[in-house]
Amino acid sequence: MVQGFESSPVPKAKLNLAGKNPAKVGLGSYLVNVGGCSDCHSFPRFLDAGDPFEGTPSTQSVSRQLVANYNVSHFLAGGRCFGPFYARDLTPDAKGRPEGLTEAEFIKVMRTGEDIHCEKDPSDPVCALFEPGPPTDVLQVMPWPNYHSMTDADLKAVYAYLTAIPPAQPRNTVKNGCPGFSGDAAGSADYVYKDNDGTCPNPAPPQ
Repeated sequence: MVQGFESSPVPKAKLNLAGKNPAKVGLGSYLVNVGGCSDCHSFPRFLDAGDPFEGTPSTQSVSRQLVANYNVSHFLAGGRCFGPFYARDLTPDAKGRPEGLTEAEFIKVMRTGEDIHCEKDPSDPVCALFEPGPPTDVLQVMPWPNYHSMTDADLKAVYAYLTAIPPAQPRNTVKNGCPGFSGDAAGSADYVYKDNDGTCPNPAPPQ
């Protein structure tokens, strides 16, 4: 549990632990952050100063936490593009549910890849983004097969952590779109997303 909280870019003091089992949230943080969910669901993952990929091996400790300037303001809020596919916002909605999913629905998504969010709310603009070929109800880029065999306890812990992180808005919105495929970015070779609050670098990092 201790390592789980220490590995979270969002400090423990800023997590919503009200009515939650801290041990479960801590385990969920460990699984989410060591498992690399932020690689795809935070855009950009790191800010200009402190991107660990721009350092050298000697700049990182072998016994302490990673030195990195995480994009905490938009942590797990989605917005990264993979061709026409757009990473979803995993932060809690107004009812405290990631992607508007109940715990049981979240587990079903992680086990089957079924896009339950868009089934429940097809009016969400992210659900209308262009896909090559016939539309599919199965998540295509999300590596749900990797998580299929996780235990119920682990998936419930992941869900608990996602309900505990602060709500956030994606830096790259559906209106901004995905370079070459949709929105303002369609047809653009040098896409620059809007950075109205100065929290993210521009232009967009390589995708």
